[in-house]
Amino acid sequence: PVGDVTVLDDLPKKAAKEKVRAVATEIAEFEGPIHLARLAQLTAASFGVQRLWPAREKKLVYQIRQTGLLVDDDKFVWPSDLDPTTWGEFRPSDSTVDRPFTEISPVEIANAMRVLTNSNPTISAAELDAAALQTFGRKRKTKQFAAHLDRARSLL
Repeated sequence: PVGDVTVLDDLPKKAAKEKVRAVATEIAEFEGPIHLARLAQLTAASFGVQRLWPAREKKLVYQIRQTGLLVDDDKFVWPSDLDPTTWGEFRPSDSTVDRPFTEISPVEIANAMRVLTNSNPTISAAELDAAALQTFGRKRKTKQFAAHLDRARSLL
């Protein structure tokens, strides 16, 4: 915690904006690429808010967009030192990680898919999906995951 809920209540006052933007930037620089909704939630939690209501989330998202950090078309916020067009890394995880699969950047999933394809050039699309899911600690390919995988594949 870096403050209490009164900071969020004081938005859009200048001092509150500066604090919120600084916290959001620090989180994004450490955890990015990070989904905009997750960044808003973590920023709110830094000010003692556990449940983020839509109106407050909207205010936080606005403040995050004002930080100057890149927010891509998939609503992922990128640290200032990463360029999504050239970044080639990914952060594998196991099933104990609390990061939902749909909150993993499609760029990151595409990077994993590239590595998997390079190590096995004859891999089928279904095998690639299964391997990518496994890389990020998932086993089942739900409809939502399939759409996210399709988005990542479009970036290959």
